[in-house]
Amino acid sequence: MGAFARICRYISKNWPLFLVSVACMLVSTIVSVQIPLLTRAAIDNVITPLAEGKLDVELGKSTLFILMLEIIGLTVVVGLFSFIRRYASTYFSQKVVYDIRNDAFAALQSQSFAFYDKTHTGQLLSKVTTDMDRVRRFLGFQLAFLINSIILLIVTLYTMFSINTMLTLFLLPIMPCIFATFYSFGKKIRPLFTRMREQYGSLTSVLHEAIAGIRVVRAFAQEGFEREKFASKNDRYFQTALASAKIRAVYIPLVGFLIGLGTIIIFWYGGFEVIMGTLTIGALVAFNAFLAMLVMPMRFFGMFISGYHLTMAAGDRIFRVIDAETEIKEKPDALTLPKLKGHVKFENVSFSYEKGRPILKNITFEVRLGETVALLGATGSGKSTVIRLIPRFYDVSSGKTTVDGYDVRDVRLKSLREQIGIVAQETFLFDMTIKENIAYGKPSAKMDEVVAAAKAAIAHDFISALPRGYDSRVGERGVTLSAGQRQRIAIARALLMNPRILILDDSTSSVDVETEYEIQQALQALLKNRTAFVITQRVSTIRNADKIIVLEKGEIAEEGTHDTLMAKKGAYYQVYQTLYETQKPIAEAASEHASPKQEETKK
Repeated sequence: MGAFARICRYISKNWPLFLVSVACMLVSTIVSVQIPLLTRAAIDNVITPLAEGKLDVELGKSTLFILMLEIIGLTVVVGLFSFIRRYASTYFSQKVVYDIRNDAFAALQSQSFAFYDKTHTGQLLSKVTTDMDRVRRFLGFQLAFLINSIILLIVTLYTMFSINTMLTLFLLPIMPCIFATFYSFGKKIRPLFTRMREQYGSLTSVLHEAIAGIRVVRAFAQEGFEREKFASKNDRYFQTALASAKIRAVYIPLVGFLIGLGTIIIFWYGGFEVIMGTLTIGALVAFNAFLAMLVMPMRFFGMFISGYHLTMAAGDRIFRVIDAETEIKEKPDALTLPKLKGHVKFENVSFSYEKGRPILKNITFEVRLGETVALLGATGSGKSTVIRLIPRFYDVSSGKTTVDGYDVRDVRLKSLREQIGIVAQETFLFDMTIKENIAYGKPSAKMDEVVAAAKAAIAHDFISALPRGYDSRVGERGVTLSAGQRQRIAIARALLMNPRILILDDSTSSVDVETEYEIQQALQALLKNRTAFVITQRVSTIRNADKIIVLEKGEIAEEGTHDTLMAKKGAYYQVYQTLYETQKPIAEAASEHASPKQEETKK
C-alpha cells in the first residue's frame, strides 16, 4: 500500500475535522468573491454617477456608507470562517500526525536490539521528527490549500465569466504560464532547501561538538583545525543559500511580470470595452481584483506537485519504520511465566549477529537457584552476548535457552523481563529525579522501598547529601552525577524489582575499590536465593562466584569454581594471575580502608 493510501487511512479516523475545514473553505471563498462585486457596485452605482452629477450627494453618501458596511461585514465573515478553517485544519493535521507518531514510537519500542544494531539513531530521529513534520505540513497546509485553491479557482472563474466572457478568455493564457513558472521554481528550489537543512544540521553539529569538546580542543591546541572545519561547513551552507537566492531572484520577478502582463490585458481590452460602453469601470476594477485572487491557486498548484512527492517520500520512510518486522516475536500462544525460581540453562546454544560470523558456538551450561556465575573472557569472547540471550534481547541461532524449564521463545516477553534485573556496563539514567530513576522498573514502589534499594546499593548517603535528595534531577543521561554514582543508582534500580535473576555487566567498573567492596558486601546478602550472572574484571567478585565460566572465541574454555580452576592451571589461572597482579595494590588499599565490621564479614 502506497504512502498516500496509508495516510488516507489515518485521515479517515479524523474525517469530521477535515469536513469542517473544507466547509469553512467553501464559505469563506464564496464570500470573499463577493467583495470585488461590492467594489464594482460602489464604483458603478455611486462614485461614477456622483462624478457625473447624476446622483444626489446625500443619497450617494448613504448608499456608499451601506456598501462599505457590507464590505466590512463580509470581511469579518471571511475572517471568522478562515479562523475556524485554520483551527480545524491544524487540529486535523496534528491529530493525524499524533496517531502516526504514536504508532511509530510504539513500533520503535517493540523492535529488537538487532534493529538498532543496523540503524543509525540520527536516521530514526529524523524520520520521527523531520519527516513527521513534513507530513503534518502537507495535511495542515498543502492539502488544505489545494482544496481551497480548487474552490477559489472555480468560483472566481465562474464569476469572471458571468461578468465578461471575452475578457476572461483573454486572461486565461496567463494562468498556465504562472502555474508553469511556480512549478519550475518549486522543482529547483526544494532540493536546495533540503540541502540547506542538511547543511545547517551539519553546521550545528560541528558547533555543538566544538563547544562540548572545548577542553580537548584547547588541550591539543586544535583551535585552528576546528575553525577550518567550521568554516568549510559554513561556506557550503553559504553557497547553497546564494544558489537559492539566485533562483528566487529570477523567478519571483518573472511572476510579477506575468501578473503585470495580466493587468495590461485587463486595462487594454477592458479599457477598450469601457470606452465602447460594453463594460463598466467598476467591472474593470473588479477584474483586476479577481486576477490577484487567481494568482494564489496558480502559485500553489505549481508548488504542490513537488511538495507532494517530497511528502510521500517522507511518508514512505515513516511507514518503513512502522512496518519493520521485529526479529523477536511472541508466539500467539505464548505463556505468561509464573514467579521464577531462577534455574537457567543453555543447551547447545550458537548465535551470530551476522550470518557467517558466529559469536557463540555450542554453549552448554546450567545455573541453579541461588548460584552466582562469573563470566570471564577477552573482549569479543561472547560474554555480553550470553547475558543478552537470557532476557531474549536476541534469539539463538540454534539450541535453546531456558528459565525454570521454559524456553524463552515460548513465553511472554514482559513476564520474562520483569523478573530479570539488569545493570549494564554503560549506565543510562533518564532526565528525571533520582527517585523516579530508581523506581523506573517499579513505578508503584513506595518511598521506603526506594530508600531500601538505594541503601543496598550504597547510594543512600550521597543521595541524601544532595540539596533535594531523592527529588534531585540527574540531567540528561545522568550528567550531574559521577560515573560511580550513576552505576549505584542503576544497581538500586535493578534491586528494587526484586528480580529472581540478576545480571551485572561489569557494573562496578566505574566505582573506586573501596566503594566496590561496600557494594559487594551489600550484594552478598541480596544475591542469596537469587540467580546472578556477573561479568567483571574484579578478582574479588570472580573469586567469590559459585561458578566461573571462561569463554574463548565464543566457546567455553573452562568451567568450575575458583579453587578447581586454579588447580588446573589453565586459561583461568593465567587470566586470574594477570588480573590479581594488576589489582593487588588497590585491593590492599581498599582492605586498609575497610571498617572493622567489614573485615570481620570478609573473614
